[in-house]
Amino acid sequence: MAGIWWVALVVAFGMGWPVWRLIRYPGAPAYAFQRKYRSDRKSLAGARGLVRGLRNAALRESWQAWVKAMRAERAYRRRIGRIEAALQQQRTPKPGRRVEQLGRIVLHEEAVLVGRTEVPLAGLEVRLEPGRPAKTWHMHLTEPDGHEVVERYSAGEFPEDTVRQFRTRLHNASVKAGRRRDKRSGAIRRLEAELQRARTATGPVTAAQEEREKARLRRDTSPELPKARAALDDAKDNWRDLTGHRPH
Repeated sequence: MAGIWWVALVVAFGMGWPVWRLIRYPGAPAYAFQRKYRSDRKSLAGARGLVRGLRNAALRESWQAWVKAMRAERAYRRRIGRIEAALQQQRTPKPGRRVEQLGRIVLHEEAVLVGRTEVPLAGLEVRLEPGRPAKTWHMHLTEPDGHEVVERYSAGEFPEDTVRQFRTRLHNASVKAGRRRDKRSGAIRRLEAELQRARTATGPVTAAQEEREKARLRRDTSPELPKARAALDDAKDNWRDLTGHRPH
């Protein structure tokens, strides 16, 4: 079976090549195949090859300059994005690991969740007061900006000692989170400085963009390709004078 495919391929090539040759060198078959006109075909092929080579070289240079500029721009944006993500994490850390829960208040490493409300733990003031009706306790969670969330505990469901101990653990966790926040302040300052340096480090991007523009100008203003195209037109005219048919 493979042999049949090889035979079919050879036959197809044998039929296609003469057609391609006649298209490339129009006129009578003699002009396309006879040795007598070999130099004429060579002149036309050389002119075509010169135009093709110059055009491909210009496109290749433009493409390489464009790729270099795109990579420089992407690296610039990626560096800034990485620093911004790290800065965001330091400024507003995720809640972290779940520690414990009492009622609707869930204590995490860096935040307290009350239902669907997330309250940052650092700087949080925790206050426990007797509520009304009697035998209830109100847990006040007050953020540094004054925003407050209140959760009520019924003595019948939650013993007083359990609620008070939970309040103490919330307070201690808030103090520890505040210390971690203070430590993060130094990291935040370093990241802010790094971000400023990254934003002003546009040298590689500017250089790559300038090189891309230079490549475009060389492609658009170079006299070599127009000269080669003019020479190709002359070669096609000479072929027409010889055969009566002008090649494409």
